[in-house]
Amino acid sequence: MTAHATYQTSESAVEPQRQTLLWVGAFLLLLALGAAVFFCAWVFNQRMQGFYRDRVYPHVSSLNLDLGGLTREEAQQTLAAAANRTDTGALILHDDAPGGARQWNLPWTEAGFTLDVVGTLDDVWATGRAKGTPLKEQLRLWFRPQTWEVAPRFTLDLAQTRTALERIAAEVSLPPVEPRLGLENGTIIVIPGTPGRVLDTTALLGQIQTQSSSAAGEMHIDLLYRDVFPVEPDTTEVQAQAEALLNREVTISAFDVLTEQTLNWSLNRENFVAWLQLVAREDGSAAVEANPEAVPETLKALAAQLGDGRGFRIEETAQQVWDAYSEGGGHVTTYLTHPERLYTVQSGDTVGRIAAKLGMPSGLIMEANRTVDLDRLWVGQQLFIPSQDVLTPYLPVPNKKIVVSIPEQRVRVYENGGLLWDWTTSTGIKDSPTATGIFQIISKEDKAYASQWDLWMPYFMGVYVAGGNVVNGFHELPILQNGQRLWAGNLGSPASFGCIILGIPEAETLYNWAEIGVVVVIQ
Repeated sequence: MTAHATYQTSESAVEPQRQTLLWVGAFLLLLALGAAVFFCAWVFNQRMQGFYRDRVYPHVSSLNLDLGGLTREEAQQTLAAAANRTDTGALILHDDAPGGARQWNLPWTEAGFTLDVVGTLDDVWATGRAKGTPLKEQLRLWFRPQTWEVAPRFTLDLAQTRTALERIAAEVSLPPVEPRLGLENGTIIVIPGTPGRVLDTTALLGQIQTQSSSAAGEMHIDLLYRDVFPVEPDTTEVQAQAEALLNREVTISAFDVLTEQTLNWSLNRENFVAWLQLVAREDGSAAVEANPEAVPETLKALAAQLGDGRGFRIEETAQQVWDAYSEGGGHVTTYLTHPERLYTVQSGDTVGRIAAKLGMPSGLIMEANRTVDLDRLWVGQQLFIPSQDVLTPYLPVPNKKIVVSIPEQRVRVYENGGLLWDWTTSTGIKDSPTATGIFQIISKEDKAYASQWDLWMPYFMGVYVAGGNVVNGFHELPILQNGQRLWAGNLGSPASFGCIILGIPEAETLYNWAEIGVVVVIQ
């Protein structure tokens, strides 16, 4: 048997040691390289920190304002300039009530938020400077392309916020409907009330205040409400009280000067029940009262039934009706109003022809259409025509009327339907005609002076405003400054500049008979 011996040369023994040394060398090289990189990064960071020692770190912003590289003073000025901007944020209030979702956007400045410039600046300045901030995070400040957005700080003026909420409360709060009285088959019944709601401003202020410290951009808040319940008094004695207030009658009459008809209405328990309201006494029982503020609605409903725009002087008539009702019932004679109109120009129309057709003095039509070239009317054009009430502003005097016939040059005076006097007159000449229409005696002056013609007009009674300050009306034969009477021989023919001239005894007679408000028909 032969034995073999194995020998290891020195070269084969050295190879593993060489590989180990290579790995150790590579590791040490990487370690040295890492240390060098870290050292370079540290040096770079120190240099950047030194450079930004008195400046905001780069890529730092707030309110979308790039503040990087600014000194503290420059950053403060930039933030202060933005403090008064209304677009720095908004308080958004949501209402998801059954009536439909609504939303209010209140800019910070309106909602009571004010930018805390100093506090926001402190946060901006502290970005990247906190003690113990890792080198990696600091390096990101120098190299990262996106900005570091710092949330702004705000202070809250609760009084201003409350004012803003109270404005919204006026829109959304609903008062409770109190119990009310109604009629069912002629019998008084109590109709239960329903709850209302009011905006809970105190709770909302609490929510807003809680979130205000972290407010940034938009703050969303849902509106909060408190239920408000109607008073439910003891109604044991209600029926007797209500019957005493319902068992009355007020009648209303109004004369229409255009149709010469008297319109009549009667108000009774069916109308009065809407005026009644329940009032809680201190002992918890209920009292029934009539509310004068309900009367206008009744009058508006009566006017609506006419369907042609006629109506009442609501405030004046409501007071008359209430006074009669308060006295247990009675009769009211009131004024009937007429609507303004639009007139569509027809072929051949002139202002004079339109005035004659509508019974409205041409001067008043001109004043009502100042922006229209009335010398160049075109077919289809619309003109504004004042209300008849401009011509007849007073409550008509009953059973009295004056009729002027321009073709006949006569004045006829009626009382209680009978003819009192029939006199010769002189109306306006062709170039200054007397207007036709329905008018009233609107003024009285026993001796009026016409400065335009320098003459006196005895027993003057104004009938209509011709335009501007010119008033046409009845008067005696005019007197010049030298005492001469004009047109004494012209009665029976047009002679005046628009007035209606009467003889010496007739003018005084009419002056003493007619009071303000007597209807005058000129045709």
